Amino acid sequence: MLHRATPFLVAFALSPPLFGAPVDYMHEVKPLLAGHCVKCHGPEKQKGGLRLDDRASALKGGESGNAAIMPGHAALSHLLGLVTSGDAEERMPPKGDPLNAGQIELLQRWIDEGAAWPDTETAAPLRSEMIVTEADRAHWAFRPLATVAPPEGDAATPIDAFILHAMAAKGLAPSPPADARTLVRRVYFDLVGLPPSPGELRRWTSALEESPDAFGTLVDDLLANPRHGERWARHWLDVARYADSNGMEGDADRPNAYHFRDFVIRSLNDDLPFNTFIRWQLAGDEIAPDHPEAIAATGFLAAGVTASLPDRLMEEEQLRNRANELDDIVSTTGQGLLALTLACARCHDHKYDAIPSRDYYRLTRIFNSGDRTEVPLLPQAEIKARREAESKGDKPGAMPTGFAFADFGPEPRESWFFERGDFLARNEKMDFGFLSVVLRDKSADDYWRAAKESKLRADSTQQRRALADWMTDLDHGAGVLLARVMVNRVWQHHFGEGLVRTVSDFGTRGDLPTHPELLEWLTGEFIRSGWSLKHLHRLMVKSATYRQSAAFDEAKAALDPENHLLWRRRPLRLESEILRDTLLSVANTLNPAMFGPSFKPPIPDEALQARNIKDPYPKDLQDSPETRKRTVYMFHKRVVQYPLMQAFDAPDAQQSCGRRMNTTVAPQALALLNDPFVRLRAEELAKRLESESDPEARIRLAFQVCFNRDPAPEELATAHTFLTEQKRSLPDFCQALFGLNEFLYID
Repeated sequence: MLHRATPFLVAFALSPPLFGAPVDYMHEVKPLLAGHCVKCHGPEKQKGGLRLDDRASALKGGESGNAAIMPGHAALSHLLGLVTSGDAEERMPPKGDPLNAGQIELLQRWIDEGAAWPDTETAAPLRSEMIVTEADRAHWAFRPLATVAPPEGDAATPIDAFILHAMAAKGLAPSPPADARTLVRRVYFDLVGLPPSPGELRRWTSALEESPDAFGTLVDDLLANPRHGERWARHWLDVARYADSNGMEGDADRPNAYHFRDFVIRSLNDDLPFNTFIRWQLAGDEIAPDHPEAIAATGFLAAGVTASLPDRLMEEEQLRNRANELDDIVSTTGQGLLALTLACARCHDHKYDAIPSRDYYRLTRIFNSGDRTEVPLLPQAEIKARREAESKGDKPGAMPTGFAFADFGPEPRESWFFERGDFLARNEKMDFGFLSVVLRDKSADDYWRAAKESKLRADSTQQRRALADWMTDLDHGAGVLLARVMVNRVWQHHFGEGLVRTVSDFGTRGDLPTHPELLEWLTGEFIRSGWSLKHLHRLMVKSATYRQSAAFDEAKAALDPENHLLWRRRPLRLESEILRDTLLSVANTLNPAMFGPSFKPPIPDEALQARNIKDPYPKDLQDSPETRKRTVYMFHKRVVQYPLMQAFDAPDAQQSCGRRMNTTVAPQALALLNDPFVRLRAEELAKRLESESDPEARIRLAFQVCFNRDPAPEELATAHTFLTEQKRSLPDFCQALFGLNEFLYID
């Protein structure tokens, strides 16, 4: 029995015979099937039970019972009926353009000639060739930047106009403003990651009570504070999966990795334009080869986990490790910069997003031409002069180096497409390219050609510079997406959740923006400001939305239980690093020294359980001024995590982290009770309190230092009783304060 498409097939059957060379399956039919059919009818999916990547399955057909391919009889082959059907619901492929007349003619000829198909044992496997369409590019995250105006109405700032408009649609109203003391404490923790001193609190509280405009002055003062870079660097270091050791079994130390961390801190303090900040991390050595900071910035590419393998190891293990290292770089670049899960395309086309495997391996080729290494942090002329002096027998002194990334030479290394992610199945050499879905009216080769024409060094391929140009190109590349992602990350850290809650996944499986127009407006403001992150901070923290109280309202919670519409300030717990810094700050023993090699803090013996590591963690370390620097300068050894940090959800730096877990578990309370670091800070705070001779004055000072407020009468009475009856009472009292929610939570 013929199927519904019989009239179309009869027309083919009655057409004049076609002459010429027989159709070549490998070079003509296979690419056609791979490009239009195999995505839904191949090894990953078999819609309708039909599979077209091997001959036996194709001849058998699917659930319809009709033979998909009947050799010698195109008119009776179900495949031809599907691709020529006039029924829009039946026609294949269901998405994208239908096959054109030439492609249909090719299939007809091939089937009528007997459907010659190489033996399955010798034929190369079919691979789906995802075709990226304009429909894919229409996904909200990939669209060009739109011009958006804030809604009209009585709002303090444009941000508030968007927020109030969304609230009104749901019958909600914002919470009252926070009091001056709460607001000062909040913005100190947000912008510099430290509590205000009692004197600073009094000064700014008084100023805010006299004039609300003083808040803008406070914000500017904190953004100009060098502690701002230390606080916000931690957020980017999470994304960059920064640590001071290799990880994995050997976990060898990286004593010079800190140059990347220092670059991030300096860049944020200097408000380096964010597009330059990103360009340098991808290709600073090619873009600004005479700028040591730009060279150190490529530590972003080098920051991931890697194994320390001996040269004698089998080639297969070396190849596996190299493939994993490249996957780490590609996936971190994708998630960290573009909020796209590129690693999903390592073994097959992305199942949900328009990211073909071919695009993944095009990016891999870029990084395959270089590697992690110790790189001189000097201008090129000085490096050359030093090397010439050494060749003459002079000793110019040790050359400063940083753990960063550099190409092997001016020619790209051979790079391959791995069939189904198998690094041994290298059947096709890869060309240069980017993500097709974020590339408009300009080819990857155009970017590479321009990079090579303006190259500033002869020992590099310029592929990464081309990547950096595309990544920040607002008109033809990924620049708008890059800006949207960073705006969302900054919003998340100020408000507790991103406008897009899946901050590292802007793909089709990620969350939609809760306030899409606001995200678009902020992105435009960010770009128009010259990619200024400090401009973003000002916009956000000066809004009335940010300045709301955290008071809970049961009626409002019933309408918006997850606070998507931001009707109140969400209470935020101190991150592990800020908790440690705050303990040092209130104890008045925080070492303000900035930059330089990472310090190793003492870790209890029972926490040093790692074995077989190349550089064991020292067991004889003591608490000292050096170990009392801010936690951003702490040596992060991947296999040996610092217990207090681990208890309070610090990431392990195994992969990019855009959003930390926030748990409430028993080990946190136990850490505050038993951790030696916490106890030492309690003893130091006790000594600070002893400057007051009156017991009640000591209690008041303790509350002012820890909570930026005076104790309530009942708190004063309870504390006085405790100090009177308890042995070693003052340190115990201080440690008890450290365990209160008010100490651990902002607001």
